[in-house]
Amino acid sequence: MNTGKAGRIVAAAIFMASLVSCNFSFGNKPGEYESDEPGETVGSSWDVLTPLHSRYTGQFLLGNIISPLDLNTVRFNLLKRHFNTVTAENAMKPDAIQYQRGQFTYPDTMVNAVLEAGMQMHGHTLVWHSQTPLWMNTGVSREQAITNMTNHITQVLTNFQGKVVSWDVVNEAMRNDASPSTDWRLSLRKNENPAQSENSRWNQIIGDEYIELAFKAARDADPAAKLYYNDYNLNMSNPNKAYAVYRMVKDINERCPAYGGRKLIDGIGMQSHHHLNTDPATVEESIQLFASLGVEIAISELDIQAVFYGSPYSSFTEDAAKAQAQKYAALFIIFKKYAANISRVTFWGIDDATSWRKESFPVLFDKQYKAKPAFYAVENPNKY
Repeated sequence: MNTGKAGRIVAAAIFMASLVSCNFSFGNKPGEYESDEPGETVGSSWDVLTPLHSRYTGQFLLGNIISPLDLNTVRFNLLKRHFNTVTAENAMKPDAIQYQRGQFTYPDTMVNAVLEAGMQMHGHTLVWHSQTPLWMNTGVSREQAITNMTNHITQVLTNFQGKVVSWDVVNEAMRNDASPSTDWRLSLRKNENPAQSENSRWNQIIGDEYIELAFKAARDADPAAKLYYNDYNLNMSNPNKAYAVYRMVKDINERCPAYGGRKLIDGIGMQSHHHLNTDPATVEESIQLFASLGVEIAISELDIQAVFYGSPYSSFTEDAAKAQAQKYAALFIIFKKYAANISRVTFWGIDDATSWRKESFPVLFDKQYKAKPAFYAVENPNKY
């Protein structure tokens, strides 16, 4: 989920010590960590590896996150080599772009650098219950809240028109404890208890119509951009939430079809923050469900925790790395199977040291930007 991603959290000493202690090398075991490229083994530096995105040419885009601070660093060079699309981690959220009313701070330098490097830019996110300045939807009338929301969307998409190819228009509108009701509105976040994290001031003041209004404003501002609804825990281990999103997208698209023959909501972003206990079959079930709507699917924020509460591993051992890689391989076999429905697979983190879940070692590169077994599992999941 997105909560907790804002900024880089300073690593606690115990986790940094753990990171340092994990600079071991893995054996190159046939059938486990094989690469099709001679000389590539686990622990190889990012800059000698075959570009990862080239493994999925003609199937789907392969992405990662970016920050303006990544420019002119090894991190940006890594992104350019291995990924062909990037998502703004925090730089395009409402509080980053318009913290003060009418004062827009656009990450234009970052976006221009991405395009010059030959990558595509995905925008994240326009309307969210979190990381949104209070002036937008607190202590104002319903009409003013709608004006504030639509004006923000219009200004941002106009600024980036022709540069940002797709957007997470609305992010995490559904409660995690979604209702089993066929009325998707009963599963929306509300603001009945201001102390709870499952709140949405947008829904409280505007009502459920805010979602439809947000997508209409985005479509009007940039008709060419692909528009996504993005949320977490959408695999079928939480079927009520998956079905609530399904019913919402189906309902809105059926009621609002007249946008140049296009659906109002182009796609669904499945955030995909997984762990070793995730059952890949539940991910496949959700892909099948959402694909039946005729919309695109983005695996929008992929990572897999190896060390977490409930994990059989208390530290990032060789066995933990192997188990993580096997889970990545299982998921990418599914992604390849449904490549016709999946537009993009984006990892949420460049390296373990700066991941928002750094204590869980969740991504493809270690803190020195060397390939973990997970990298090779993604590179060739069928062979892993």
